Amino acid sequence: MELVAHKGCPFSRHRAQRREGKGAKVRGRLDNLIGGRVKLRRMQNRTKYLIAGLLLGLLPLRALAMVPGDAFVAETKVVDEGSETRNTALTELLATVLVRVSGNTGIAGQPAAREILAGAPSLVQQYQYRTAEEGGKLARYLWARFDQASVERMMRERNLPVWVQRPPVLLWVATEQGGRRELLNLENQPEARAEALAAARQRGMPLQLPLMDLEDQTGLTPADLWSDYQPAIRLASARYPHEMILVGRLSAGRGGQWNGAWTLIGEGGSQGFRTPARALGDTLALGIAQAQNLLAARFAPKMAVGRSSGTLVRFSDIHDLAAYGRLVTILERLEPVTRVALRHVQNDSFVFEFQMSGDTQDLVRALEGSGQLFAEPVPLRVTPQPAAAGGTGAAGAPAHASQPDAELYYRLVN
Repeated sequence: MELVAHKGCPFSRHRAQRREGKGAKVRGRLDNLIGGRVKLRRMQNRTKYLIAGLLLGLLPLRALAMVPGDAFVAETKVVDEGSETRNTALTELLATVLVRVSGNTGIAGQPAAREILAGAPSLVQQYQYRTAEEGGKLARYLWARFDQASVERMMRERNLPVWVQRPPVLLWVATEQGGRRELLNLENQPEARAEALAAARQRGMPLQLPLMDLEDQTGLTPADLWSDYQPAIRLASARYPHEMILVGRLSAGRGGQWNGAWTLIGEGGSQGFRTPARALGDTLALGIAQAQNLLAARFAPKMAVGRSSGTLVRFSDIHDLAAYGRLVTILERLEPVTRVALRHVQNDSFVFEFQMSGDTQDLVRALEGSGQLFAEPVPLRVTPQPAAAGGTGAAGAPAHASQPDAELYYRLVN
């Protein structure tokens, strides 16, 4: 006989509860199993990302395209290897070096610079030829290295500027084409990349290219660059060695031409400029050249007229480019000063020559009135003993070139 339980019977409720309890346990085990697999998959993904990140961290920053390398090396195309052609080419190469070293694109036209250019062959340490196939024909190039010490000495003797400290520049570029904006990875544009590096090398700019890896692409967006959102730009740039950031926003035009809008970002602010429509590589080269013009106007020593006849002042505690920039800003605002030129650099000390409309006391009052310079006592000068045979003094120590004597000594307050 089969017992049929009524719905309201307690036995019926008990059996239903048991069935529900078993089902809940089964569902719970399935949920745990599925959840465990999901967690495992998430852990595996995280592990893969972690390993990838660690590997990227262990890899050297290959995008450290730090040029110029050697500021006193240059190369040009020549038609033959004759002495007349070579000497003409060496003069052109030395003119390139003078522009690079001084930061002044018009320096070759100065009479003092022409004196140096006239002796270009005698300033060469090494030269060599190479050939390369171009358009199915062989092209010949002349490469030369000039004597750095001699060139710098001759420039300083003729009051031509020598730009010693140059800020490394980090380059970010975004493009807009057909309504779509993207970060430009120059690794995918080898010809444009080569032209950008060549332009930086030509002007003596230490250029840093970003890796454009996952960290760059997630940390910075084309919208950040296009809107000039500097907090995001500076944050994404922090992983790279740099002192200035050059941001390019390139809009596609007709025939593969790109219009450039640029921002040069530094510690003290930013400055914008534009470049005309050109091919991609030319646009990058124009942006880099104009940025270096702005940096030269800001940081490069100015050209002085005539021989050293002003007041020499030595400034110490100039440990980096930021400190040098602060010092130059202070000096540019001094009222009695009509002209200032960098004369010597040694370690953290910089010697400047001042031409003034007033006297030395006016200069002292202006320097101390800046609130950022502390006067220091004039250091004791040791009179060297007559050198014995062999070129050493009485104590046997070799003679070394020293800084030029300065009339005033100041320390930059950090």
